[in-house]
Amino acid sequence: MKRCPSCHRTYTDDRMTNCGHDGAPLMSAAYSPQGAQAIPPPQNYPPPPPGYPPQQQQQQGASWQQNYPPVGYPPQNYPQNYPPQPGWPPPVMSEYVACPQCTQPDPEKIKFTWWGGVIGPRMLKHVKCRSCATTYNGKTGQSNTTNIVIYSVVAFIIFLGIGIFIFSLR
Repeated sequence: MKRCPSCHRTYTDDRMTNCGHDGAPLMSAAYSPQGAQAIPPPQNYPPPPPGYPPQQQQQQGASWQQNYPPVGYPPQNYPQNYPPQPGWPPPVMSEYVACPQCTQPDPEKIKFTWWGGVIGPRMLKHVKCRSCATTYNGKTGQSNTTNIVIYSVVAFIIFLGIGIFIFSLR
């Protein structure tokens, strides 16, 4: 006899390896603690649909057992995140630091701005938070305001110098 450690259902077929209800690996009922009371399944959990779990067809000459849930698992009404697993969803890996305002990971890379065109945001690693719209330096997490002012002044001086040079050639 085997027992499911998740939903505490018992199965008399010792060839079963996974619970037909929730797919958890079965353990021998002999290893369950003596006098332990079965914990009832959660009340808000929908019952499996009629005819579930599907009966596995016996294959002629097959001596192996399947170690994965049967075809048709999970049923359509089965909650996908039940029970929630720790560490899920996995953390988002990004090349930029999280937003300093709301700590949301994975900011959006800014491709064009009025002050720097295409080159400025790329040079300053300028990013924008997807949830609170805060703009900041994606590598340090600090404000880019001082860097933007310096970039704008240097760009203005360069363009002014080019303009004076072209005007003096005429």
